[in-house]
Amino acid sequence: MTAPSSSADPSRSLWRILALLAVVALAFVANCLTAPPAEAHDALAESNPAQGQTVTEKLDQIVLTFNEAPLSGLQGGIVIQAVGPTGREATTGELRIQDRTLSRTVLMTEQGDYTVSWRTVSADGHPIDGSYTFSYAGPIPASPTATSTPTPSAAPTTSAVASPTSTPTAANTSSGAPIAFVVVIIIVVLLLAGGGLWLATELNRRRTTKP
Repeated sequence: MTAPSSSADPSRSLWRILALLAVVALAFVANCLTAPPAEAHDALAESNPAQGQTVTEKLDQIVLTFNEAPLSGLQGGIVIQAVGPTGREATTGELRIQDRTLSRTVLMTEQGDYTVSWRTVSADGHPIDGSYTFSYAGPIPASPTATSTPTPSAAPTTSAVASPTSTPTAANTSSGAPIAFVVVIIIVVLLLAGGGLWLATELNRRRTTKP
């Protein structure tokens, strides 16, 4: 009577598959943890006024500094817009770009909370946008008063704002699934493989112990 051949034991194959999955999972996690964030989108590094700041002095411009300069040739998609507490836009004139810094002139006509919305094009070609708020408690220009001999003046001009009417509301975007989520999936796969291994081993043991 010959002993049962071990070559038909399915547990050996399952052990190999489980070991291979473990090696792949460890390699993937190590690569994610050590890979530099070279493909990450640009981000807002500094703003003046800053998020949540209360400005008590005269404010002439909004200045935003990013970690990288915007993509050249797509200046038409860059926006800085500041809106006051009553919904009136405070930004005026052309947007200025100098290396990593974007700026735009503001005319502060009311005190209160302002919302700054911005949009630019990341160096990798992806559009990014965001917004933040600050409070203004600085001086307000005096309203013009009528005189006894008013001088003729040109009709009020409206500045063509370079920004579109839609206000960016989304925060900085990022791509790729979180590493933790991927790790959880890998753990679930390993658990399922381990369960299958145990089941196959148990069935094989019962089969070989039958009289």
